Amino acid sequence: MNAIVIVSVVLVVIVTAAVVTRLLRPRTERTHLTVADLQARLQEEAERLLPDGPAADSDTEHAVSHDLGRSA
Repeated sequence: MNAIVIVSVVLVVIVTAAVVTRLLRPRTERTHLTVADLQARLQEEAERLLPDGPAADSDTEHAVSHDLGRSA
């Protein structure tokens, strides 16, 4: 009987701690990112990691392929 009481108390403490931490967690603003936003972030990251690498050349290739897609 004592084991059931101990297990019950432990479960109540765990559930209470989970609820409290969930309520105290800072809420992040959920914004929907567009494809253009993600591409801009990837481009910035590529420039930061490889300033003189392939990312510098991919700007013109990306612009050309993007323009071709719009004309079709």
